[in-house]
Amino acid sequence: MKGEKSLDSHPETKLRAGALKLPSIMMQGITHIAPAIGLIFSIQFVTSLAGVTTPLSFAIAFVIILTLGFSLNQLARHLPCAGGYYTYVSRTVHPRAGFLTAWLYFLYDPAGTAINLAFMGYFLQQTLNVEYNVFFPWWLFFIIAALLISWLVYRGIELSAEIMLFLGAAEILIVVALVVTGLFQPGNGGINLASYNPANATSMSGLYLGVVFSIFSFTGFESVAPLAEESENPRKNLPKAIIGSILLTGAFYLFCSWALLVGWGTNDLKAFIDCKESPTFVLARKLWGGAWILVLLAVFNSIMAVSIACTNAATRVFYAMGRSESLPRALAKIHPVYQTPMNAIKLQTAITLLLGLGVGFWIGPDQEFFLMAAVTTLGMILVYSAGNLGVYRFYRSEQKAEFNVFFHAIFPFVSTVALIWVGYKSVVPLPQTPICYAPFIVAAWLIIGAALLWIMYRRGRESWLLKAGQAAYEQGVSTDEK
Repeated sequence: MKGEKSLDSHPETKLRAGALKLPSIMMQGITHIAPAIGLIFSIQFVTSLAGVTTPLSFAIAFVIILTLGFSLNQLARHLPCAGGYYTYVSRTVHPRAGFLTAWLYFLYDPAGTAINLAFMGYFLQQTLNVEYNVFFPWWLFFIIAALLISWLVYRGIELSAEIMLFLGAAEILIVVALVVTGLFQPGNGGINLASYNPANATSMSGLYLGVVFSIFSFTGFESVAPLAEESENPRKNLPKAIIGSILLTGAFYLFCSWALLVGWGTNDLKAFIDCKESPTFVLARKLWGGAWILVLLAVFNSIMAVSIACTNAATRVFYAMGRSESLPRALAKIHPVYQTPMNAIKLQTAITLLLGLGVGFWIGPDQEFFLMAAVTTLGMILVYSAGNLGVYRFYRSEQKAEFNVFFHAIFPFVSTVALIWVGYKSVVPLPQTPICYAPFIVAAWLIIGAALLWIMYRRGRESWLLKAGQAAYEQGVSTDEK
């Protein structure tokens, strides 16, 4: 913008460029998806909805997410910026739409660390009590883990990325080893493919709701985008990492969800659904004996990794919004040694503690997880749809020479329609409490965001909105010049 300095002219607001290579970038997406906890924490609940067709729910979600990944790729190639969907939508649709996208995003990554750590604390409390008669309160684990993760993220992107690589690889190997063991000793029903026949679904509404929670299990691939400014060759590596993380976790979910049900016994799923303890743990003890503790380790690894990934992504979006001054400029302050957004990390730590402990003590840490999972998924349906619209507008207006009818029109349209249809069918009729509150929470949150925009418009204080798109433009230009 004329008369203003480029945002890149302020070295104190720069992150550590080129710090992350492709494996670390891809692991950001994989650990944010959190395949181990996505499977272990959700499969019992999804099975209560979709029955034996739970793997089909994951398969449908995978196809939807893959088309979204292709769409996100098209924006990441030209707009490598820490703001992710916030700057993408601001740049390609409208700054007001970008603000509302960020407003909805606040229900996602900033809340992700809180709900995951709260559920892990609950899970650990229950497991230690049942297995060893030891009481370790969920909130104590929550506080210790939240502060540890904040410290790791504060100390530098390389350190947190290295830890994610180790934790992510460990969780995947342990779970795959367990379900493969189950295939050699299948339960009642033997090895069969009934899981992929929609005629076997408990009900179509149950299958739709199962898809919604399966989509939640896949969310996280987009967390690659906010690390653009810290990635090596972001135009090349970000698209690879986005698609790679979706393909790898898709293969994991499709195989492991099916193999886990086969190992338990597809003719005995009522016991699977009614199991008071995690059925994955029960199966692990049956197959591995005392070595079942490795599965608990996989869950712990997955929770810590996804919490690091959520914190990395959320703080980079806060940083980008502070840099554009759509949030306080102080959030763009970078640590002089670690080159991490220090104030954004402090804000994220406060959100984690207040949300996780507040909602956890209010409705319980387990119910917090399920409620916020539904809220997050419904909110992200709107975020993904806005991104899809941005892809079409960007390539029809600014990148006409590169326009591809499949990547820039058909894929965005089909995935948007699928998301809206699945979201609608999942809340009509309303599901059980507390999940039934999810659509009302999302609607209320969106109305509050729109009201804030209206107030700013009436007061003539919308100029800061334009800076989000400008940030994306300047970052893209600076990358082109390198």
